[in-house]
Amino acid sequence: MKKAIEIADLTLKILSCAAIVGAGCWALWVFWLSGSTDWQANVTLETQVLPYHDNLRLLVVHAKAKNPRNTTFELVSKEHDSYWLRVRKVPADAKAGTVFHEDEGDMIADIDLLKLAGDNYEFLPNAEMDDMQTIVVSVGTTVSIIAEMQIHTGALDAHGQPDTDSNAASALVRVEP
Repeated sequence: MKKAIEIADLTLKILSCAAIVGAGCWALWVFWLSGSTDWQANVTLETQVLPYHDNLRLLVVHAKAKNPRNTTFELVSKEHDSYWLRVRKVPADAKAGTVFHEDEGDMIADIDLLKLAGDNYEFLPNAEMDDMQTIVVSVGTTVSIIAEMQIHTGALDAHGQPDTDSNAASALVRVEP
């Protein structure tokens, strides 16, 4: 009987050590290897054109950002993070084969979504935020829209500048009569 108790005690000690090692490996995976302190935002755009008056229309833009992770992240203006919505007019007189980049064209609207949120924007786990803006646009105009979220990592890049990560979504909208 005493021998059985000693074997059971040794077995429990071995299982306890295995549980501690297993918990340590799980913590290593979650907090270091899988990047639990990293951030991710799925940014999407939804647009709608509504009648306004004369030859003007309302371009309604929903910039949606979803945090798919199980951790919170925050954009902080003081740390030079940013969240912008930019609307640019695409030139109507380009020749065939012309390539337009997202940052080209006359700026129609340059909206600081982080500032509108109060200079801090917290994204809770699995939360989806919807920032809606309305812009007056002339009929016949084609616009390029980009929503860009940028966060500073706290490190410096190869050139000694603050390192940043960014996510963006873009769309092209033709404002019809």
